[in-house]
Amino acid sequence: MLAIGIDIGGTKIVGGIVDEQGNMIRSVERATEAEKGKAYLLENLERLTEELLAETSADAIGIGSAGRIDVHEGTVYYATPNLPDWTGVRLKQHMVDRFGIPTAVDNDVNAAGIGEMWLGAGKRYSSVVCLTLGTGVAAAVFVNREIVRGHHWSAGEIGHMILYPKGKRCNCGQWGCMEQYCSGTALFKTYNEICGKHAVSSGKQFFALLQSGDGIARQVLDAFTDDLAIAMVSLCNIYDPEVFIIGGGLIETQSYWWDAMLEKIGRYANEAVRRPVVLPARFKNQAGLLGAAKLAFDELTKQ
Repeated sequence: MLAIGIDIGGTKIVGGIVDEQGNMIRSVERATEAEKGKAYLLENLERLTEELLAETSADAIGIGSAGRIDVHEGTVYYATPNLPDWTGVRLKQHMVDRFGIPTAVDNDVNAAGIGEMWLGAGKRYSSVVCLTLGTGVAAAVFVNREIVRGHHWSAGEIGHMILYPKGKRCNCGQWGCMEQYCSGTALFKTYNEICGKHAVSSGKQFFALLQSGDGIARQVLDAFTDDLAIAMVSLCNIYDPEVFIIGGGLIETQSYWWDAMLEKIGRYANEAVRRPVVLPARFKNQAGLLGAAKLAFDELTKQ
């Protein structure tokens, strides 16, 4: 059997044809361009799917989408302004109506976690927190290899755990969320705040400054590793995982911050927590696509 796996993020949509062993047959990518609205994003999703189906057939479609997803209905329960007007979209029904193929939908970070648990760094573990650090911050939480979704499909939304009451305003409406301090976006925004000007506009530019020896960039990264370590110690006390798996766009830059993060976790953790096992995601940014394909295969078993 073959499945289409699709990962809808705030920046890009990635899709692929995947077989039951997790081999990628073909993949395509498009810019999300979410600012153009819901209708455009759905059309973009259809065009990507059509491109994948142009040369082969698929038995099912799996989609990982940003937002809090009602997996039973395949609808977007809630989405932040990163995807305008995405709240309430009946994504599963839309794709079934358009392509006539069984479809499953889940949150994009959950899909990435499922990919890592299926074939990646979490394959041998039972209780895992898969943490994604990228444009935003979120996690997929597994207990006894079962994903924890929560009553309102919001389990794992750790990016909106409040680190600093009355801190920076988050686009979710709260103040002081972890996402405003521990994401790739937070790095360059904090740098600009300290400089008092729009000096950098991407994580790539930020790390270029860091590599050049920029003192402000070093200061920002030090605060980032501090906040990340504190958050992870809190997550240890909440979930008590065997292992953390860290993925997302920032894992590509782990040589700059990984060791400092581990050292600070050891410094802040109590005797019960000690230093948890922390692993990089095996599939990095491809985990969401593979996890979405696994969702599709699992959907076929329900038919």
